[in-house]
Amino acid sequence: MPRLLLILLLFSHTLLGQRQPMKELPLNDLSAFQPQAGNWSVAGQVHMHPFIDIHDDLESAVRVEPGTGILINQNDDSLRDQLLTRLEHGDIILDLEVMLPKGSNSGIYLQGRYEVQLLDSWGVQQPAYGDIGGIYRNWPNDVYPDYLGKAPLTNAAKAPGLWQHMRIAFQAPRFDGDGRKVQNAKMVYVDLNGVRIHDNVEIPAPTGGPVELNEVAKGPLMIQGDHGPVAFRNIRYQLMEAQPVQFSNLRYEIYEGAFDGPSAVGGESVSASGTMAQFTVAPATDFSTFGMKIQGQLTVPASGQYDFQLEGSGGFRLEIGGQSAEAAHARRFSEPVALKLDEGTHDFELTYYKREGWFPTRLAWYNQTAHPVPMHALSSFPPPSGSGPIIERVGQRPRLLRAFLDYEHNREDRLTHTIGVGTPQGVHYAYDLKAGTPVCIWRGGFVDATPMWKGRGDGSFRPLGSPVYLPKGHAVALLSDSTAAFPEGLSEAEGFHNVGYEVSPETGHPTFLYEIGGASIRDEILPDSSGKALVRRLQQEGASAPLHVRLTAGENIRQLQGGLYEVDQQYYIELPQGINATLRETGGKSELLLPLHNQIEYTINW
Repeated sequence: MPRLLLILLLFSHTLLGQRQPMKELPLNDLSAFQPQAGNWSVAGQVHMHPFIDIHDDLESAVRVEPGTGILINQNDDSLRDQLLTRLEHGDIILDLEVMLPKGSNSGIYLQGRYEVQLLDSWGVQQPAYGDIGGIYRNWPNDVYPDYLGKAPLTNAAKAPGLWQHMRIAFQAPRFDGDGRKVQNAKMVYVDLNGVRIHDNVEIPAPTGGPVELNEVAKGPLMIQGDHGPVAFRNIRYQLMEAQPVQFSNLRYEIYEGAFDGPSAVGGESVSASGTMAQFTVAPATDFSTFGMKIQGQLTVPASGQYDFQLEGSGGFRLEIGGQSAEAAHARRFSEPVALKLDEGTHDFELTYYKREGWFPTRLAWYNQTAHPVPMHALSSFPPPSGSGPIIERVGQRPRLLRAFLDYEHNREDRLTHTIGVGTPQGVHYAYDLKAGTPVCIWRGGFVDATPMWKGRGDGSFRPLGSPVYLPKGHAVALLSDSTAAFPEGLSEAEGFHNVGYEVSPETGHPTFLYEIGGASIRDEILPDSSGKALVRRLQQEGASAPLHVRLTAGENIRQLQGGLYEVDQQYYIELPQGINATLRETGGKSELLLPLHNQIEYTINW
């Protein structure tokens, strides 16, 4: 291969598209959509019962309240149109929330031709192309060769009636000047509830039920409206236009020494210098501590905002087009860089420095237009030795792992006395020993322990799958009655003392033990018989004053029927038949309380 062609292939990065601002599809009316039969409307609130199948009792399964902000399909035998946007798109990032009732079915068609399936797939162990997030197949009698679809990598579905988040990065098919297709459509990625379920999947032909059987450069979004109720909110999109970005005239200088910052890098004594065909910091690997200046040109074909990400060890400063960005020296940094650049070629200087000899010499430069596109050579950011993630799995018995937990992924809100409990059924939880309550639940894989055990580690793990975070703080408190304020935080709880936990020799499940107000508490959490939910059983002995359990708290708790409560449309609390909790408003939030006499039991569904 000629050297010039090789360089062009390596450094002329054809992006999914230049970033345009994320826009919201308005849902105050249906003006953003093409006319339809009347099964589609806008609503203010939608509630769907998790256990009532639409084929058994549609009226009880789905309840709609007037207003705006939510798109809802309510089809019947005569009103069953698909819904098409007036917007037509090529490359796009689509971000939305979707809700399905039990037994329902729909789909999102990119360009009206390539379906990402929507289905009530809660608890499915081996998802197929027809389950939620699957890329559907086409029909054998279509004009295209058979395409058998693509199952999601894992089932990240939530229970019916809960809002589920989906993000799709789609690349349209490409055509030459004569209109012949030269590249298939592609799902660059699909995320469901924060879990990647597709990565770089080509779609060679329209899937079943398209708006037309041809393939085009641009087409409308289409939502299936003939199979069952479905609701959407917060529909946002980002249109893309493919643009190349190119480096040229790259050169470097390396200065040996432990520099305090990028401004200190330089001087008359250059330890090494040269030119390079690829952007890389590899020439500095021979130095323990150093500063490195990389200069060159970056060419962009159109004016606009370009979003980059620089990751590595050490620190850097980037200067280009009168703009600058930097990251302070650290063992690991990941810094977003947004630049507004005019069309053409721009001089840049990047100063990279490392003053800790044990830090690895690594610097990556990604374009973040749609998904990370590396602009660096592999030598600049090589995988560290033993680089695979450290995944903890569950075998035939429960798995227990003590670690820190970053609550809601926030490093500033780190819980230091948590234990992860993984179950063979695939429903897991993290328990805060300092508060005596579960704080996180999830389904699927157990935990990523890489940050805990990689290198020196930081003591934390990350739940795999899509975690749901439960309220922090004590679950049990001494209250005079159900109207008294529940103590906030850990410092106000009266007489709480953790006693540890015991593990059942038969089942391997832990029971957590603590004392509060003279009472001894036993707290056991087990998968339910379906393997989809968790059952929590609290027992107390020796209480001399009234104890209450705060089952949960949230922005909006709604009683669906009997002892079934919907919490922020993110999960459900279910009490045994005939038992109702006290649902109250306090401090602008909802709380669900129940007296703890001897024993209570409830189920958490999500």
